[in-house]
This record gives sequence, C-alpha cells and structure tokens, in this order.
Amino acid sequence: MRKAECLREAELLDALQTARWPDACDPSLREHAAVCAVCTELLALATALIDDQRALEQEAQVPSSAIVWWRAQMRSRREAAERALGPISFVQGVAIACAAGLLATVLGIFMPTFRRFFAWGADVSGSITGLSLPPVSEALANPVVLAAVVALGLCALVLPLALYFAFQED
Repeated sequence: MRKAECLREAELLDALQTARWPDACDPSLREHAAVCAVCTELLALATALIDDQRALEQEAQVPSSAIVWWRAQMRSRREAAERALGPISFVQGVAIACAAGLLATVLGIFMPTFRRFFAWGADVSGSITGLSLPPVSEALANPVVLAAVVALGLCALVLPLALYFAFQED
C-alpha cells in the first residue's frame, strides 16, 4: 500500500506549528484541507498533538530561579572538583608505580647482603653452644615460617593500597 501525499501538506503543517491555523492562514488552504483526505488526517493528528503539548506546557512546574541557580552552582563545583582530581590521581598512580619499582630495585641490590647476613647468622647461631636455635636458612625452609614471612611481606605491599582505596573519596 502506497502512502498518499499532498503538495500542500507542508504548508498546512507550518500553519499549525506557527499557530496560524485556522484564522490567520490562507483561505484557500482551509478550503483545501476540507476536501483533501491527507490534509484532513494530518489536521486531526497534528491538532491533537499540539493540544497535548500546550496542556503539558501549562502543567509543567518550573523551579524557582534560586533553585536553578543553586543547582548550577553545585554542578559547577562538582565538575571543578572532578577536573582537579584528574591530575592528582595520575600523579598518585605514578608515585605508587615508582615506589614499587624502587622497592624491587632495592631488594635486588641488597639481596646478596641479605644472603650473607643469613649465612653469618647461621654461622653465629651454630657457634653458640648453649643456644639451640636452628640456622636462619633452616628456619626459612620451614613452610610455616616461610608462609608467615611471605604474608607479612604481602601485607607491607597491600596495606598502602588498601588504605588509599579505603580513604579515597568518590
């Protein structure tokens, strides 16, 4: 089924939208709308829609200018705070990455020193006859002690991140 078209449909729609229908429009357009089926259908539909629009405009509750001003100020402050937090968050992320890299570097540099210290501790504890402590290397071989050391190390790494996310304001 083909949709019927009318050449004066756009003219009638313009008269309806500009509130010229029916008094301020061309009399020939009124006569045409009375006989044309397409324009009669358009007139019925557009009139109903325009009446609904006018009713909604009259029922709309516009807030006072003070409320609109206050909301605009709050939005402006919120947007300014978000813009200010962007660079700060970036710098904090870079600082955390640098701290993690520095920690890994320091551990890598001082690992031979730690090994020598543990070896020295094992020699010293072995030379003390009255003290029956196992050497540090044997203590670290114990899975319970190793798990405790690893857990403490992870806590030392995770705690600053947990505090950061806990106290971060959204």
